[in-house]
Amino acid sequence: MKDYFRYFPSSPRSRIWGSELGAIGYTRLFPGRAYPPERHPDDHQFDWERGRILQSFQIVFISEGAGVMESGRPGAPLRVEGGAVFVLFPGVWHRYAPAPEIGWTEHWIECRGRAFDQALAEGLVSPARPLIAPSDPAEIAQLFARLHVLAGRPAGIVRDSAATLALHLLSRLCETAARSDGGKASVAERLERARGFLMEECAKPFDARAAAAAAGLGGSHFRQAFRRECGIGPRAFHAEARLRRAADLLANTDLSAKEIAEMLGFSSAFHFSNAFKRARGVAPTLWRDAEASRRAGE
Repeated sequence: MKDYFRYFPSSPRSRIWGSELGAIGYTRLFPGRAYPPERHPDDHQFDWERGRILQSFQIVFISEGAGVMESGRPGAPLRVEGGAVFVLFPGVWHRYAPAPEIGWTEHWIECRGRAFDQALAEGLVSPARPLIAPSDPAEIAQLFARLHVLAGRPAGIVRDSAATLALHLLSRLCETAARSDGGKASVAERLERARGFLMEECAKPFDARAAAAAAGLGGSHFRQAFRRECGIGPRAFHAEARLRRAADLLANTDLSAKEIAEMLGFSSAFHFSNAFKRARGVAPTLWRDAEASRRAGE
């Protein structure tokens, strides 16, 4: 592949995806070659001494070679090896370069949009952790290969496909960052496992110890973290999951309220009816009739 870069005009269609590709490029730097090798627009050009600040996100994949990058402040270089990705954040000073004696091959995209802003706001990606080691560099390489193919096509054709590929790339990096982070992201993954457990076990009596074990957290820490993350406690989440399952059975089967109560572990049809009415504002049989009427009217 020949070295290239391409910039794209902004499009209102980016609001659909929450993602927009602003630019893309590829450069193979042989040992001893000057860096950066090509002249970019003035707001993107940089040299090592001054560094640079961008107004958009950039995702840079180093498929081979090695070098360094700094983000936030000078004097704390991070070693970049082949297979690594680093993220450049809007408004954050940075600089990077291949090792002169080794060189590297870089693939990059510039992105903006609601999805990237939200990932930053939620801490899924962070200027404090700009360097990411993907669990599957080959997948990242494949995503960039598809983006490079799109870059050779007319801008109107590129926009939607490139936007969704950029989202896919962002999601993979967020997952990798979450697995490698021992703090908030790690707890979030543990709580996701607990939610899955509670949904699968909603027909059984609530078991706080088993739910905490599914998350790999101690009981008190689990309850506090669950409420902080989900807005309700694990017992209430279990009860709501059971009622959602009941609503699915009412809407999609001919099972009686008594049969559903027995299937989902309610002590009686009366107990089930009372719990459903408190949560949904109407008895199960009336809810089923209303749902059937709604579907018939569609």
